[in-house]
Amino acid sequence: MIKIKNIIKEHKIIVTESFKAGKLRALVGNQWSGLDSTFWSYGAKLGIEWDKITDAEIETNAKPKKKGIEIAYVDKDVSVPIKGKQPDYYRGSNIQIDKFTAISVLKDGKPLWYTKSWKPITNVMTATGKVTKGTRYGGRRSNVPDVDAGSRTYSRSKQFGLNMIGYQSLSGMTSIPGIKFHHISLEEDMPYMGAGIKRQMRQAAQFGAAKFTTNDEFKRINDQYFNDLLKQRLNDPKKLGVKVKQAAKICQDLIDGAIGGKKPSAKVKKIIGMQAGVSSSPEGDAYRFVSNVGSKLSRLYDNYGYYLRALEKQKEDKIKYGTMDFSKGDVESYAKDVQQYYNYIIKGDFR
Repeated sequence: MIKIKNIIKEHKIIVTESFKAGKLRALVGNQWSGLDSTFWSYGAKLGIEWDKITDAEIETNAKPKKKGIEIAYVDKDVSVPIKGKQPDYYRGSNIQIDKFTAISVLKDGKPLWYTKSWKPITNVMTATGKVTKGTRYGGRRSNVPDVDAGSRTYSRSKQFGLNMIGYQSLSGMTSIPGIKFHHISLEEDMPYMGAGIKRQMRQAAQFGAAKFTTNDEFKRINDQYFNDLLKQRLNDPKKLGVKVKQAAKICQDLIDGAIGGKKPSAKVKKIIGMQAGVSSSPEGDAYRFVSNVGSKLSRLYDNYGYYLRALEKQKEDKIKYGTMDFSKGDVESYAKDVQQYYNYIIKGDFR
């Protein structure tokens, strides 16, 4: 008999915040292991505040409701056959699954497959602007994984929980004796959903690689990006730096007017009114708009950075080859891209 806990260490969940609900604590055990930080992070991306869910808000069923989030688990020690291709010495064996082992996680009735990554982190990307410490290999990384979850594709390779061949489909997991499903509603009016869809929109506000939730945070990121580019600036024959600075000012005014509580000018108010959209969630509309603003400004900065590097390459080519013709095409192309995104911003086109 093979003990499941000896072979699924990779899928143990290391919880980064305590669960309030005893039902969830039981799944992670006394040592807070059982579902992993990837699942915790994925739920947070959906707007779930794990420390606010109570037992009364978790419905336990023998069959899945096929709605919201459902954690499949076993409520007793069970033994099941090993499936799939196995070494000869495993063939015909059973596997012991301990009570309260998480088998899988479903969203709207479908098992979730996921991948995770650890993005390099800078003082632009952190909420406080503080420079993070390097890892033992010299890189800077977030301590919260970026999780991509959904149906199985070439880029999503494993499931939350057991992740054992033969028990990854809904029919496979329901064949396990003692299988139960903890149902967690994702309705926006649930207490643990915070502001529901509004919370999701706040989390989705992006400025390049960074997320922001306030206009002041946007300003800090904006200043950091622009100052970093100023350090690179050499000769700027097309005077694009002036346009970039103007565009950055316009974007900051839009952010201040949309989520900063500052009274916008008539022009800014008109742009926000045209571009923010109208739905049952005004705050969600506002954050969708500011995310689009941040996206356009980030692309402008990217292309301006490419333009500056192309100018540097021209200078190097002049010294090395006696001509700047090799890099002329790149300079013109990136200058054109900068102008294009400048035009988008000036015209208030953020869709």
